[in-house]
Amino acid sequence: MLDIDSRLKKALTLRDRLSKEAQRIQGRKEAADKALADVEEEIRSKNLHPDTLQHTLDTLGSAYEAAVTSFESAVAEAQTALSPYLENDA
Repeated sequence: MLDIDSRLKKALTLRDRLSKEAQRIQGRKEAADKALADVEEEIRSKNLHPDTLQHTLDTLGSAYEAAVTSFESAVAEAQTALSPYLENDA
């Protein structure tokens, strides 16, 4: 009987510990869900949709890269056009 009582006590202790852990995890999940909702609301407030945000970022990144490339090309053309008038090619 002593062995069964000991096993029961261990099982009850484990159950209680797991219950506390489950409550802690539930609290963390609720906090994470709230943080996600806050971020999604902030994204929507900027007239964007959270589900298409990555696509929007990719599009903007491509446009930015194209603009920088175009600017570099225009600066190189300007340098070429001005090089005969410059004293040194710095």
